[in-house]
Amino acid sequence: TGIVTERVSSSTILQVIALIMTKECKRQTILKLEKDKFIEIFDKACDAIERTVEYFRSFYRIPVSQLLPYNALVAPFSYFFYFHPDKPTGDKQKYLQDFFWRCSLSGRYSSAVESKLAQDIKRIDTILENELPSYDWPIDSSKDFIISNGWFGAGRSYIKAILCIFSYKEPKSFNDNSIVNIGNYWLKQANSKNYHHFFPKSYLKKKGVDEHYINNIVNITIVDDFLNKREIGSSSPSTYMAKFKSENESLESTMKTHLIDDIESFGIWDDNYDLFLNNRATLISKEIKSRIIIQQENGVKQQNNLINDYEEDITLNE
Repeated sequence: TGIVTERVSSSTILQVIALIMTKECKRQTILKLEKDKFIEIFDKACDAIERTVEYFRSFYRIPVSQLLPYNALVAPFSYFFYFHPDKPTGDKQKYLQDFFWRCSLSGRYSSAVESKLAQDIKRIDTILENELPSYDWPIDSSKDFIISNGWFGAGRSYIKAILCIFSYKEPKSFNDNSIVNIGNYWLKQANSKNYHHFFPKSYLKKKGVDEHYINNIVNITIVDDFLNKREIGSSSPSTYMAKFKSENESLESTMKTHLIDDIESFGIWDDNYDLFLNNRATLISKEIKSRIIIQQENGVKQQNNLINDYEEDITLNE
């Protein structure tokens, strides 16, 4: 099931309504919401949430909720769709996309979510006016930053964001070019059946490669269970890819859906992991750059390394 059919938490619904009514979503604010006004806008707010979920699924091609970098992203987008029910086009589309990726790649909602949502609603208001908001946090899209911050944890927002980019490419199966089915159930753990280390972990460990570079998002591809466990195992890429090359006449185009755009120059046939890491990080960098609008971020020169970019647990209970 996709994110369209999954339930949005009651906390998120309350946050959205509070933001629409007051531009704040702190617990105290939610508890003081005017009842009649709440009832009046409830249906339209829920419709805006549904539009948000559908937009994430269709425009960003996020097939399941487990890949959404932050559940908190539902709130500002629902606010947008409450006041702008139609799909955004032109500059609004670009500005929203810039906002989405800036939040997803920066650890934005890993702390102080309520206050940051209140700040970001002002940015959404700016986008609604068809203007580009200013930001006080930069995004480093360089390949070096991606590799340095790419340690693979399935719950990390930065990792989910890059997995969203992988998913956007609609990855195909190595052996027959069929569409890979991405399921929520499989995406919760780093050892998920959908996640494949292109250079297998056991193979790289034998080569003495550092764990940070082995278990790195740059080394992750999204595959199906059968391929991952039975066909590949701990074989070197040159070994298992030779097998797939004999089975899949479309292997070259298949691999492009995994951001491996030239199987001849990615170090695959001579098992050159350094070359693979560099070339794939370069392509991921290019994808990030295409989603971010470059601007001067209020004097802040560079993005800090991500220390803790898991989603902050927000509930309305004591």
